[in-house]
Amino acid sequence: MISVKINSDDLSNLLWNKILENSYSKKITNFVQFQKTIDDLNLLRSQSTYYTGSITLTTAWLLYSLVYFFKPKTIVEVGSFIGRSTFSMAFAADDYSNEFMTEIFCCDFSNHITFPNLTKTKINQFHKKSSTEMLSSLNKDKSIDLLHIDGRLQSNDFSLLKELINDQTIFVLDDFEGVEKGCINLINLYQSNLISKSKYLLVSPINELLKEKYQLYSKTTSAIIIPIKRLVFTSQ
Repeated sequence: MISVKINSDDLSNLLWNKILENSYSKKITNFVQFQKTIDDLNLLRSQSTYYTGSITLTTAWLLYSLVYFFKPKTIVEVGSFIGRSTFSMAFAADDYSNEFMTEIFCCDFSNHITFPNLTKTKINQFHKKSSTEMLSSLNKDKSIDLLHIDGRLQSNDFSLLKELINDQTIFVLDDFEGVEKGCINLINLYQSNLISKSKYLLVSPINELLKEKYQLYSKTTSAIIIPIKRLVFTSQ
């Protein structure tokens, strides 16, 4: 047996590079239209009763690439606002929908913004509903393959999630910096025993060198939590 030690930063870089390399052909052909469509969603801000920030174009493309790479069947999102993150994931699902159909469930506690019909992927909106209300209503026979968290999880969410996730579920944490909600969500995921350090890998937000390599120039603070069993290393 050969033992090779890789530090967490190097492993994060390897994973982000693999994910973005996989979607690069789509970026060459689709990125201009992708950017226009994502930016046009800002017009939905006029429907909001509670104005919040939204994700950057870099984060939008990372979400697209992540979904395009892992091909989840069921995506759940906490905090959808004007839908930039929701549609980033839905557009990726559209691009592999000839294999199977993905379904997205998303909630926004503060707003009732009706998304336009832009994708083949089914998007189920929970208007002015908390994460707890949304999770309580989900069919436990349809487990979550990818959970995008752009809001703070509530105390009752963790027991609900234990019934809804599977051992392949990927978590995406927005605002993963300092003492922002992404870091708080990670701590709570650990403390609730929903995930463990022995079975999951924390992938740090993408670094500046990789962003430059793939022509992504705006800020992003998205981190990923991946089950270690989903990682396969091969020799070159």
